[in-house]
Amino acid sequence: MKSFSIKNIARHGICALLFGAPALGLKAQTADNRTAALSLQETIRHAKTSNKSVGVFKTEEGAARLDLEDARMGVLPRILGNASYQRYSKVTLFDDVLGGSHQIPKPPDANAGSLGLEASFNLYSGGRQKAVITDFRHKNELASINTKEQEANIGLQAALHYLDMVRLYFQGRLIRDQVERARTRSKNIDALYANGKVTKSDVLRADVLLSNVLLNETTNKNDYLISNQKLNTLLNLDAVTTIIPVDTASLGLPESRELESLLGDYSGTYALLKARKSIQLQENRTKLARSFDRPSAALFGGYGFNYPNTLIFPPVAQTFAVGQVGVRLTYDISSLYQNKNKVKSSRLRETALQEQKAWIEDNVRQEAQALATKYNEAVHRLLVVKKSIEQAEVNYNIQNTKYFNQLSLLTDLLEADNLYQETRLNYVQANIAALSIYYRLLFITGKL
Repeated sequence: MKSFSIKNIARHGICALLFGAPALGLKAQTADNRTAALSLQETIRHAKTSNKSVGVFKTEEGAARLDLEDARMGVLPRILGNASYQRYSKVTLFDDVLGGSHQIPKPPDANAGSLGLEASFNLYSGGRQKAVITDFRHKNELASINTKEQEANIGLQAALHYLDMVRLYFQGRLIRDQVERARTRSKNIDALYANGKVTKSDVLRADVLLSNVLLNETTNKNDYLISNQKLNTLLNLDAVTTIIPVDTASLGLPESRELESLLGDYSGTYALLKARKSIQLQENRTKLARSFDRPSAALFGGYGFNYPNTLIFPPVAQTFAVGQVGVRLTYDISSLYQNKNKVKSSRLRETALQEQKAWIEDNVRQEAQALATKYNEAVHRLLVVKKSIEQAEVNYNIQNTKYFNQLSLLTDLLEADNLYQETRLNYVQANIAALSIYYRLLFITGKL
């Protein structure tokens, strides 16, 4: 990035006006614990790490990570323990269908119970378990992209508010300079009026302009305070903290080659990253849907104690222990017709996401090109306005001399003053606009 400074906006005293060593004086105030001297990059970094909304996304990312770990645990064997006890009433026996009845004790007695362990391990289920794990992995990666996008979004907002404070800072200095000119002019006109060389109308008009400029100064101070408060919220700072922008003396504008490199690489664009991840997620869900068309195989085993012994007849009042191991094969025949539409709908969603990704690519490219065009426009405006400042200053000096020599009207002088002020403000605004566009471009291309 090439060095850039608003010091260059004119050669006739404007440098001293805008940059009368403001940075050193501001840094000295940081001894107060209610002030924070921050550069632009420090502000962006602090916003990314401290903003509350970023913390919400990080929490969600942590939850997605735990969901992934839980899915991975699904490949481990499932082990179940069971224990039961029953006491039966007497058994009622009926003759024929519902003929005469009589009761007997349940053989061998009224008690029954069991205690055992069972375990099963999935051997094959059509790739279902792998698809479930992949699904949660994609969700975890998508949550990570969302967190990074929110960090970049908050960083962009912080950068824009910071640049707005820089703009208001310079505007304040220019307005204070205009106030001094207006006060000096008002005093000189009062002296001319006392000598009978100008009319009362000139005195009143000079006073009105001074009042308007003072009002602009108040408005600028209030706007600066509001922007400071907004930045405090983004950085999660105390509401009364005064942020001191230390990058007021020099801010960087990118070289044309850097801008071209941004326009040629959209691989890090968050919207595209999320679109690609959504496609991968849907493709995996298609695999998951297809897994229900396939058979499942599981290894199982168990060991337990049971009472009474029902392995023989009649049952015997004794406890027996027995174990078992085997392989269980299952196939849902109804899936041949019940699962068909689920697979088709999942594939259609894949197609829709592919089309959406193409649409997002076109929009990102168009928006980036539009920002680049506006950036070049702002840079060109800087060159034009810089020349205009020199011309407006010369014009103001001529009109000021002519008026106090009774060779022009006050209207001409005031118009020259307003034009001089407007061109200098336009230069500051064009500088900040160019930087704001550049940081928006960084965000769109995923480089912020």
